[in-house]
Amino acid sequence: MRGSLAAKRYAKSLLTLALEQGSVDAVHADMLLLNQAVTDSKELKALLSSPIVKAEKKIAILAEIFKGKVSELSDKFIAMVTGKGREALLPSIAMAYEEAYRIHKNISTVEVTSAIALSEEQKKKILEIAAKQGVKNAEVIEKVDPSLIGGFVMRMGDRQIDASISNRINTLKQELIKN
Repeated sequence: MRGSLAAKRYAKSLLTLALEQGSVDAVHADMLLLNQAVTDSKELKALLSSPIVKAEKKIAILAEIFKGKVSELSDKFIAMVTGKGREALLPSIAMAYEEAYRIHKNISTVEVTSAIALSEEQKKKILEIAAKQGVKNAEVIEKVDPSLIGGFVMRMGDRQIDASISNRINTLKQELIKN
């Protein structure tokens, strides 16, 4: 929990700086890139959590990895966090920044789990359903789960719509057990 709180504080500070410099979207893209890089590379993740590698070496490696790929603010921020010995928090900071960015931009997420990948038309229909439910300025986050057999499960904040075939089968099974 302590790391999570620290990550949120760092992310909030980074968002404040990005707002002052007018680079909120650029820093958002940088944090997505950082999170993806750590997710894709076990070696980078191990480097960030290694107590053996000195901070100066980590700063140099991170600067080389992200050279020309991130904004100056993000580059300095990554170096500052690493210099303070908090580099293991960088992925958590990136995720916390994403959350703070969404709040700042008033973007809601609609998480849709379906048996197969959704088409663009289906995504538009889901956004229409979300709008009817009062969710404005939404973004669809798609997950595929073949165990649903068909249909979808849609989550908007604390609300859920389960229109999956597996749910219908389970409901029928429960009704048959009752009778």
